[in-house]
Amino acid sequence: MEAEFLFVGLGNPGSEYEGSPHNAGFEAAKKLRALCRGPRFSVKGNALISSCRWRGNSVLAAMPVTYMNKSGEAVAALLQRLDLPPERLIVCYDDLDLPFGAVRLRPHGGAGGHHGMESILERLGTDRFPRIRIGVKDDGIDKAGVVDYLLAPLGKESRQLLEEAALCAAKAALDAVSLGWNKAMSAHNRSFPDDPGGQGSEAESKTPR
Repeated sequence: MEAEFLFVGLGNPGSEYEGSPHNAGFEAAKKLRALCRGPRFSVKGNALISSCRWRGNSVLAAMPVTYMNKSGEAVAALLQRLDLPPERLIVCYDDLDLPFGAVRLRPHGGAGGHHGMESILERLGTDRFPRIRIGVKDDGIDKAGVVDYLLAPLGKESRQLLEEAALCAAKAALDAVSLGWNKAMSAHNRSFPDDPGGQGSEAESKTPR
């Protein structure tokens, strides 16, 4: 198993979580595989993987099957197998503090309260790796309802919007691979009316999830 880049979409395995906000990263990994016309996902250790190629670059698309709060186990194992530094890792995940459907690229940073990212940061011992966040904010959800909201399948219209955002995230990742991170950020970081960070934001979420 060889690759020049590792793209990891975060989520929870199981049909009951399909189409949920917390599985936005899984959706992005599926979109990336489809764009590259890569092989079907297969099990490798504690992740589903697909070896893809894009404009001369090899990218391993992966979805950890460890459940969200142990995502770091799968990511660390894959990086070790591929003999890649963290800088060649791109992690895609949901963000409750970005407007629904927003896509935001960052070259590094903290976990922002996201349990999957917390696990990855703990296992890798560094925050110096790129990430792509997909906004899943819903102003109608209070703190008491956050967990149920994140884990429940979305309605038809919202799920379609999430899949569109996941496609944007996948395209952004492939642009990062082929053009470089700075050009990908310039092309794909889009401002939304209620986005506190805006273009190229380094703002960090603090909502635990």
